[in-house]
Amino acid sequence: MLSVYFYHIILSISRYKKSMEKLLEFLKYIKANHVKEVAKESMKASREMNLPILKLFANIPDDVLLAQSEKGIHDFVDSLADGTYKEKQMANLKLWEEDKLPGIPKDSIEPTDLVLVYQIQKKAYFKYLPTYTKDAQLTTDIVMEMENLHLASQLEGINLLFKKRKKVEEDLENTNKELEAFSYSVSHDLRAPLRAIHGFSKILEEEYSTKLDDNALQILNTIMSNVEKMGMLIDDLLSFSRLGRKDLALKRVNMTQLAKDAVEEVTRATKDFTGDIVVNTLTPITADQGLMGQVFLNLVSNAVKYSGKTSDPFIEISSSQKDGHTIYCVKDNGVGFDMKYYDKLFGVFQRLHSNTDFEGTGIGLALVKRILSRHNGDIWAESAPNKGASFYFSLKSLQT
Repeated sequence: MLSVYFYHIILSISRYKKSMEKLLEFLKYIKANHVKEVAKESMKASREMNLPILKLFANIPDDVLLAQSEKGIHDFVDSLADGTYKEKQMANLKLWEEDKLPGIPKDSIEPTDLVLVYQIQKKAYFKYLPTYTKDAQLTTDIVMEMENLHLASQLEGINLLFKKRKKVEEDLENTNKELEAFSYSVSHDLRAPLRAIHGFSKILEEEYSTKLDDNALQILNTIMSNVEKMGMLIDDLLSFSRLGRKDLALKRVNMTQLAKDAVEEVTRATKDFTGDIVVNTLTPITADQGLMGQVFLNLVSNAVKYSGKTSDPFIEISSSQKDGHTIYCVKDNGVGFDMKYYDKLFGVFQRLHSNTDFEGTGIGLALVKRILSRHNGDIWAESAPNKGASFYFSLKSLQT
């Protein structure tokens, strides 16, 4: 029984050796008689497939590219003949992985290019099979061996890419854990001195206010006010950092009710706001209800804050449909902003108005953008100084 098993192994090795010999003889025939034609076919096929890597060679003369393509064919056949094909392919893939390909920046070549180049070469070789032999079995053997050869190369490349992706994901997970630990540590370490500053300031206010002049009391109030702002900033930063790790609880969300709840909460906290807020009937959506509530809360809060100083504040919340997406809009008639500073609008700590005019930590819109990114949505704005602002955000519509 064992001898039969070894016989099949020896037979398989023999067949493999013979098929490789047939392939090699065919490729030597190509090398001797049709190398220029195969090089031209490879170049033509490459251009037709619009490989991103070819953009690097757009301004290089065809005769230079052709010479390189011919060299590639010679190297391919030689590496098969001396048995170094696999190790050379792996060396090239490693150079790509380590971003060491001479003159080719890594961000200009996609992993799919590494696979498609093999397909292009294979098609160019196959075109010359009929001129090489009319033997159907020989043709089949050559085609199958070329398929196996390129498939093995592709699998090596794909395995390398998967390993690289897995390592990146593991590194990202470790980084997120470190950031989470850092966030909690920073929160705890910053809050302790802030509580002490606030506590001692409160003692000064309650027990020594009669001994302090107006200027000293004003300084004390400024200290306490800034301590409170710092506490809010820490809270906002923690919310921002935790958002990337929070799992989405997707369900059908009544966006009209969420917007009304946000309006009620904001106006209750902003007692001096005397304007009108209109909430139209909004299209429901599939999303995380809690996070969508935060989106409306931030956008409505901004609209109230920046329109509150106008003579007749007005805010409108509406929705519309476009290209399979639902677009929501929070529009106000407030101070607006200059669109030339638009690139700062959704950044952390980026503010377009001074703290003396409008309070805030500069994290609200960055938080909104991150929430919408988690939902594969988008946010943008339109505005002009003293002509109000309109904030739009889009989400994929519910399937009916």
